[in-house]
Amino acid sequence: METDSSEEEEEQPVRIPLGHRPVVFAVPGSEELAARASHYLGWQRGLCSFSTFDNGEISVKIEETVTNHDVFVFFSRSDSAAEPAFSLMQLMFCINALKGESPYRLTVVMPCLEYARQDRKMDAGRGIPVQLVLRCMKRAGADRYLTLDLHNEAQVAFAPQNTVLDELCARRYLAAAVRHALGEAALDRAFVCATSGGGMTMTRRMAAELCIGFMMVDHMRPKAGGRGELKIQCSEPPERVESVIVVDDIFDTCGSLAKVCRALHAFAPRAKLYAVASHGYFSSFAHTLCKELVNGCNLQWLAVTNSVEQSGSMQRFCNIGLGNHLRVIDISRLLAGAAMRIYLGASVNQPRFRDIGPKDHDPVLQTLTSPRIALARRSTEEGGRPPGPPPMRL
Repeated sequence: METDSSEEEEEQPVRIPLGHRPVVFAVPGSEELAARASHYLGWQRGLCSFSTFDNGEISVKIEETVTNHDVFVFFSRSDSAAEPAFSLMQLMFCINALKGESPYRLTVVMPCLEYARQDRKMDAGRGIPVQLVLRCMKRAGADRYLTLDLHNEAQVAFAPQNTVLDELCARRYLAAAVRHALGEAALDRAFVCATSGGGMTMTRRMAAELCIGFMMVDHMRPKAGGRGELKIQCSEPPERVESVIVVDDIFDTCGSLAKVCRALHAFAPRAKLYAVASHGYFSSFAHTLCKELVNGCNLQWLAVTNSVEQSGSMQRFCNIGLGNHLRVIDISRLLAGAAMRIYLGASVNQPRFRDIGPKDHDPVLQTLTSPRIALARRSTEEGGRPPGPPPMRL
């Protein structure tokens, strides 16, 4: 494709790299997320087999050639498939097996970065596991990483030399779910609240996205040496607060969520509470704690993305009668849009992409998965000359 020299740089058409056919692989437990993303991408699913010997050793075999292909490996935690450490080893072996087949590039799509909360040395004798995980993937053969809502934005600097760690944001997807559930009328008297564990920046962005008020929970110590307590700081009186959306990056044991919900219920007893987070582990007795919040603090529901496979959590919630109180938000379209831009050599940090919501038009996905482009790919693979697609603007 030729471009007019008078066009501005941002208006340059994009050359579709038909020479490096993309292919998607999935580690056990990540098949559903990879399938959902492949639906938007229109890409081929790679064939690989995972097995375990009687002595516990892992075996991975790639069942097709990936030489000179642009490879994307999806990995998400799944408690129903295996424990996290075992799944990580499966990922390492898969990356190493793929790298041995000489792919053009190998991108690991890990929406929830494992060990992300262990990102600093709090005292002597501790390591930084999240940095080690990234280094191990690089050593195994990964060239690039794609993740979602890091626990600490500074973790992008942990990317090993000659690799890139791209961070996506699920804010617009979470906000769309809240707006759909509450309605515009209920949002007039709704507030966004951060958990006591942090997430202030993410919460402020969510409040700006929903165009509603912001409140915060702060640790206060009434007198020196006394026991600390949570205090709600809000610009409106309690009687004007009808709904509160508690925002966090991860729901794990839900201990911080419980403290905030109890403080909010004491501050505004009639307010309905909602909780949203990018990632949901729901480990230990989190489901029983959530039931206490539903019964005692007017918690309506919790919402998390499918960055972590939620079938196990959903089953535990259903077993105690909370099946309708856990909602899972699909972010596969967001991951697909980023994967397509990586394949094209475009940036995933441009505002025009980061501002695309779940219902918004994505010109890259909808253009490149059209029948015309699919015909061009097939013609090229069969040795023919593809028809020239029209210039596409990113």
